[in-house]
Amino acid sequence: MIIRKATLNDFDAVMELENSCFKLPYNERQMKYEFSENPINKILVVCNEDKILGFINYMITFNSATITQVAVNKDYRNQGLASSLLNAMEDTFPKSGDEMVEFVTLEVRESNEPAINLYKKNGYEHVVIKKHYYPDGEDAVYMIKRINTCQ
Repeated sequence: MIIRKATLNDFDAVMELENSCFKLPYNERQMKYEFSENPINKILVVCNEDKILGFINYMITFNSATITQVAVNKDYRNQGLASSLLNAMEDTFPKSGDEMVEFVTLEVRESNEPAINLYKKNGYEHVVIKKHYYPDGEDAVYMIKRINTCQ
């Protein structure tokens, strides 16, 4: 397995994962914005040979990062790919200076217990429930992971 920065050549495969993994997926226009127009957005993909098995979509702003999406092909779940993507994301963070990432945040559907358990296993803590967060009215669990703490 290889984890690397996504390129525009990966767009169709990422879009296919997007549509198969999310209840309310990004449309093509939204995902194109994430790929090529959003100046703070980053996407990593996990590949097996030429096949993209998953991706993580995140942003770094000042001293924090926000995960917007993590998706893994249903046939390859529970093999550590999502945890590997989370670790690879952290490896991209600036490690010192004013732009050092100190924490990562995310929202996850309250009903998505496998994802919540994945995040907990990787050091994320439940902070609060955001009521009616998603367009369909479902609540979100807001989670945070502290990456670097100043002594």
